[in-house]
Amino acid sequence: MTLTVVDLFCGCGGFSLGFDYAGFKIIFALDNWKVACESYQANFPDVEVLCENALNLSPDDIPDADIIIGSPPCQDFSIANLKKKYDTTLIDWFWDVVREKKPKYVIMEEVPPVKRFLPSDVPMVRIYRMCDYGVPQIRRRLFAGWFVEPAKYPINVVFPAVMATEWKGSSGPRQMARLSSIFRRKSLIPEAKLVQTFPLDYILCGSLKEQYEQIGNAVPPLMSYRLAEAIKLREEGLITLEEVTLLD
Repeated sequence: MTLTVVDLFCGCGGFSLGFDYAGFKIIFALDNWKVACESYQANFPDVEVLCENALNLSPDDIPDADIIIGSPPCQDFSIANLKKKYDTTLIDWFWDVVREKKPKYVIMEEVPPVKRFLPSDVPMVRIYRMCDYGVPQIRRRLFAGWFVEPAKYPINVVFPAVMATEWKGSSGPRQMARLSSIFRRKSLIPEAKLVQTFPLDYILCGSLKEQYEQIGNAVPPLMSYRLAEAIKLREEGLITLEEVTLLD
C-alpha cells in the first residue's frame, strides 16, 4: 500500500517533491503564502492545496495521513535575527497536529538553533550537513520527529549555500557565503534551482524576487528524497529498526 503524505508549511513544494520522487502519495498541502501555493499547485495539480494561516485551523482540519512533513517559517531562528526574540507559535502548532493525527512517520525541517525550542516529547532530532547527502551545499539543517536515518551520499561542495536573501544583495558575515560571491553576480533562477536540487522545469510563480525566496526557503528535494527513500526501505523490510510509538 502506498503511504500518504501531508505537507504543512509546504512553500513551493521542495519537501513534497522528494517524497513524490520516492513514490509516496501527497494528499494535502498547507501554506499561507499565496504565490508559493500557486507554485505548489502548478507542480502538484492533483494535490489539495489550502492557502490559509495555520493558526486559523485546528488539527481536525488536517486530513489523516501516514506521514506528516513540514517546515514552519524559521526567520526568528536564523543567524540574521539580531533581536533574538523567538516566536515558536507555528512550531508548537505543528506538533499539536502531530499529536492529534498520530502519523506513522513525521519529519519537521528547521534551522539548527530551533533544537533548544522543540517540545521535550520529540523522539528524534538530527542535524545533517547537506553535502553529506548529495546536495551541493555545506548548509546544515535540522530534522525532527520520527523517521529513518537516511543513507549518506557525500559529494564535494561547489556552492556554499543558497540564501533567500540572494535577490536583496545583502552582505556581511551573518549572511554566510552567497552564490554571488562565486559567480560575481546574482545567481540566475536556473542556477539557484540546480544548487537546491530542483529540476530545471520546476514551475515557479510570482515575481523574480518571489521566485528567489521560494527556492531559498525550500527543503532541497534531493535531501527530502533521501529521507523518503529511507522510510520506503524500512517499509519494504530492507531496514529493520526497533519499533517505537510516536509521541505517546
